Amino acid sequence: MNKLTYKQKAFVSEFVKTRNATASAMSSYSVKNRSVARQIGSENLAKPYIRQSIDTLLQTSGYDPKSSIAALIDNQEAGKGIKATAGDSIRASELLLKLSGSFIEKHQQTVSLSMNLDAMNVEQLLKLKEKYDRFLEK
Repeated sequence: MNKLTYKQKAFVSEFVKTRNATASAMSSYSVKNRSVARQIGSENLAKPYIRQSIDTLLQTSGYDPKSSIAALIDNQEAGKGIKATAGDSIRASELLLKLSGSFIEKHQQTVSLSMNLDAMNVEQLLKLKEKYDRFLEK
């Protein structure tokens, strides 16, 4: 297992307190620029040995994700009948899924493509259509 540097240890400790990678990086790495801190925080959270240190620290401090999820579900049940927006309900469901590890974020990408379709014959156009139909199904 990789050993954590002094700054990485400070990041882990700060992240467990704040749950904010950007703020933790700003504090631990003495960074003033938020975009630089966001990058450092993202890189740190992508490192398995840092994630392991965070999980270990959370467990030793008594954090149990199952009890947090159960508390959210209890609060959701207790809140039934109370006026809430659809956005509140969606956000609560999203948090439950994230905590349980079942939430999969989808990212949308835009691609720009230019082709001279007039110069293609019917066979080439059909192959192109087939190719992009498969691409769009994913």
